[in-house]
Amino acid sequence: MASDVVGFLQRLVRVRSLSGNEEDLAGLVKDELSSLGVDQVWIDKVGNVIAKVSGTGRGPILFDAHMDTVPEGDSTNWRINPFSGGLINGHVYGRGSVDMKSGLAAIVHSIKLVKEGFPDLVYAFVVHEEDHEGFGVRHVIESTSKPKLVVLGEPTSLNLARGHRGRAELIVELRGKTAHSSMPELGENCLDTLCDYMKELKGLDMPYHSVLGPASIAAVNVEVSPGVIPIIPDRCQLLLDRRTLPRESREDLERQLGGTIVKRILRCYTGYEEEVEAWFPAWVNKDSDLVKLTGRLGTDMIIWRFGTDGSYTAGELGIPTIGYGPGDQEMAHRPNEMVSIGEVERAVRGYAEIIEWFSSWFDRTDRLNQSVASH
Repeated sequence: MASDVVGFLQRLVRVRSLSGNEEDLAGLVKDELSSLGVDQVWIDKVGNVIAKVSGTGRGPILFDAHMDTVPEGDSTNWRINPFSGGLINGHVYGRGSVDMKSGLAAIVHSIKLVKEGFPDLVYAFVVHEEDHEGFGVRHVIESTSKPKLVVLGEPTSLNLARGHRGRAELIVELRGKTAHSSMPELGENCLDTLCDYMKELKGLDMPYHSVLGPASIAAVNVEVSPGVIPIIPDRCQLLLDRRTLPRESREDLERQLGGTIVKRILRCYTGYEEEVEAWFPAWVNKDSDLVKLTGRLGTDMIIWRFGTDGSYTAGELGIPTIGYGPGDQEMAHRPNEMVSIGEVERAVRGYAEIIEWFSSWFDRTDRLNQSVASH
């Protein structure tokens, strides 16, 4: 028989919750938090579910998990229905089981293990992380208070994550001149220019970081205009995914690539809209005492390959941030996404351990705040 946290995870997976459509899941999360007796729980203007548990007045520690998932893709690639929440051979299957409804479920149920003398706790279950990390948690922090520590429940296989590369989306526009496509020599085909540009990209020298590794760049989309026969196209827009390192700036990237950082409108299920910029800084938590925490948890230190809300909490605000969650990060966004129920149940205890560990640290907040390399 599944434990309470596993049963909750299965219910979460059965709710399809793409970015901007998290309303049904938010209701489920809010009801579960209410049943656990938190001091306050509400849904804010962008659709985040926020809960508070009052402690000693120190802190707070902010626990962060996102409610949205990417689409399931072609369902024929799945062993079972991606929204069944099926339990097979000790694993819960389904879209979002790893990224990151298992971490969300474990964070919620860890509330039951909080002991006397704990600091104030804020729980943020946020929207739109998959398409714009940092958006939801920014609204939480702006409407509550700046935490002393952020714990991200993204998948780490129960290791302790201390950072990741940043991310920027850039648009590069390439121009040509139209002509009849039966007489291409009379025009300037922007696709020829695009081919030359792509060759130059492959020859770029990319910076390297001793912890995070190399920066990288990938072309992910091309839009061509007019894009029909019989006319030579005169405009291409190339979308680039540039993974960044500490100390790199927007201006550095725009100068290197000849493009501009993408801006877009995010639309929340509540009706709220906001223009956002696709810039997500790199970060590394350098606090040496994190090694002691890994010893207490019986785990290792890692970095993530993908991006998280830490780009905002650590990369922009400089708040000490760590990651800890069930699931293999390499399973994220793939068909047959699945998570071990043993890891989910251990994560519940792990979050309680993290609270106990950091409860004795708040007299050293100034030193902790200096431990994050955000620039």
